[in-house]
Amino acid sequence: MSHAPLLSEHLSFLAMADSVLKMRAIADRHCYLAVSCDDAPLLAWKTPVLRMEMVTEGELEMLFSGQGGQRESKRLGAGDVLFLASNGWNLPLVEKANTLSICFRENRLWLSYNHWQDGRCIRLARWDLAMPEAERSAEAYSQTDVEQVLTVLASALEIEVEKASRQRQLFHQILTYLRCHFDEPICRDSVARHFCISPSYLSHLFMQYGEVGFNEYINRERFAHAQHLLVEKGLRVKQAALESGFVDADYFCRLFKRLAGMTPTQYRKQHDALAF
Repeated sequence: MSHAPLLSEHLSFLAMADSVLKMRAIADRHCYLAVSCDDAPLLAWKTPVLRMEMVTEGELEMLFSGQGGQRESKRLGAGDVLFLASNGWNLPLVEKANTLSICFRENRLWLSYNHWQDGRCIRLARWDLAMPEAERSAEAYSQTDVEQVLTVLASALEIEVEKASRQRQLFHQILTYLRCHFDEPICRDSVARHFCISPSYLSHLFMQYGEVGFNEYINRERFAHAQHLLVEKGLRVKQAALESGFVDADYFCRLFKRLAGMTPTQYRKQHDALAF
């Protein structure tokens, strides 16, 4: 059973706007270039169009296609950008970070705002908008172009954000926060304090705009990550529970069986059997 994101796509520009604001606030950035390459490693990201990969929060080790067919590696921090020529590839190695990916295709910008954790990519938002002359070569881009693209995005997103109510904006800021911090010891009271609202008002927002309540939302996010840790990382059941934010392994097993229809051990065995 795969976990479907609960962040409504039609309002995900609210999370996207936050990521663009964070990038614009960073003055010191480094820019790198990934060239076209036919030989990409397993699990690498590769598209036939120009891309920008921006780090908005945290740090990550980025492998990418360098000159002469060499594989390069750079440590990217918040604000840094990797330009990728068409068919250039990148492979992020990261424990926890947020990135903004921009594809230039058919005179449009296609954006994906992602949270990376333990090798898993959690999409926080996606959006697209028209931008004349969007298709260019990566070699033509520079730090100045990064600022220009961010300015265009900020202006377009500001128009959309103004259309959304303050309650909806706050609710989606909360969802984004939860999807990035679900593994931490957070609860309704601590999240309410973080956003300077009352716990009852937080529950009200989930009742009004959410598909499930606050506790169920947190449990599903933790459950989805535990699935990843069990199968992709091969962690023991208790360790997967703890690293996903559960403090009680027995409760985790009961919840897992309710959501997946099987125990964590059965789930891993089933996945292993399907892999052969």
